[in-house]
Amino acid sequence: MKKIDRAKIRESSEELRKLMKQQKHPRFFHRINMLVLLKENPDTTLKELTKVIPFNYRTLRIWWKKYERGGIEGLLDWKVTGYRGKMNEEQLQEFMERVNSKGFRSQKEMIEWIYERFGIVYSQQGISDLLKRMKVKKKVGRPVNVKKDEEREEEFKKREFKEIVKSNPGKEIFFLTNHDLD
Repeated sequence: MKKIDRAKIRESSEELRKLMKQQKHPRFFHRINMLVLLKENPDTTLKELTKVIPFNYRTLRIWWKKYERGGIEGLLDWKVTGYRGKMNEEQLQEFMERVNSKGFRSQKEMIEWIYERFGIVYSQQGISDLLKRMKVKKKVGRPVNVKKDEEREEEFKKREFKEIVKSNPGKEIFFLTNHDLD
């Protein structure tokens, strides 16, 4: 095991402790804690630090190399990107334009369109997840009573409802339907 050159730790213990308290995520807390422990305990090795810090020797070695190369900024650098999906931005935009203009009858139709247009294969769950990420919801018509009388409804909206509102200024108005009385 290589010897750690503690002289490379440029920050003081107080600065490191202050920085450690400012960290919102534990992954950075442990990285800075490693530097504090190395700075304050000159005889401690990375192997011995694995008993105090809940990470293995190899991880601590990687952290030390990051610190050697880039200082505290290098140690706290976190370049992890999540899954970006199968389609790029232009393809997603074209897909969303199609969804918003012509629409699709089913997810199966969407899967087929994406495959024909871009050559990208989506599963049923994959397209469902994509739609969820894009905040696209299935639009379903509301049920209408078969006995509904359109003329009476319009007449009510024009005359009776306006009269009820005028005769009850500032009051909340509630209507009961027949099934509310059952």
